[in-house]
Amino acid sequence: MSLFLLRLTIGFYSIGLLHAFLTIITRKKILFRMVLASIVIGFFCHAFAIGLAWSESQHPPISTLQDVLSFFALVIVLAFLLSYARYRLDSLSVFVFPLAFILTLLANLISSPSQPYPEILRSLWLYIHVPTIFLGYSAFFVAFASGLMYLIQENELKRKRPQAFYYRLPSLEVCDELGYRSLSIGFPLLTIGLVAGTFWQLPLKLDPKIVASFITWLTYGILITYRLSANLRGKKAALMAVLGFIFVMVTFFGTRSQGSAHSFIQ
Repeated sequence: MSLFLLRLTIGFYSIGLLHAFLTIITRKKILFRMVLASIVIGFFCHAFAIGLAWSESQHPPISTLQDVLSFFALVIVLAFLLSYARYRLDSLSVFVFPLAFILTLLANLISSPSQPYPEILRSLWLYIHVPTIFLGYSAFFVAFASGLMYLIQENELKRKRPQAFYYRLPSLEVCDELGYRSLSIGFPLLTIGLVAGTFWQLPLKLDPKIVASFITWLTYGILITYRLSANLRGKKAALMAVLGFIFVMVTFFGTRSQGSAHSFIQ
């Protein structure tokens, strides 16, 4: 049943993927309310699928790459819905909908053989570590998307004939504000997640993913401190937000643990 709901979710998210493509090539709004309703329904189907998988397995569905990809997609859609409720930026969907669709599709295509639940995951700290880390990552993705919108907007302003997507972008001020607020939310969440993960893994054994996670935390800490102390705004802040999330993706996909905290994710 959970697999059926996940596939149903892909169907709803695919509507968002199509709309994101159309948003890039046309200046007009095309049935965004209908697409938004599809994404909301897909989000609840997705959440229910994860909850049902949890109920069926009697443990949190976080022990395989299929699980973490699915959960990452869910929190990214949640971040979009919260951002849209505050800023009404349908242009943000151009970045969110394709990634949510791809992650959910990969989660559906990846085959995870049945295996015993790792003993290392039977910890209460895990219930804090995993959600806060992924919620932090989703906030950083919104900052990444707002940074890209800022850079695109600035570049298009210099063109004599802006492309169609330019007319769907928010102002530079809104992009900058959204990026800053997203960083302000994501950094505390990442901090809480890393602290919980440290207690979970005591005595701490460093592996590539743990080291990269702390470097990511340090990178965003410097970015936020610099923004506050030097009033960093505009293009430099947008570039740093984009580069920061690229490092997040390197941490998430590019590191593999060997015999420690994250070795259960193959």
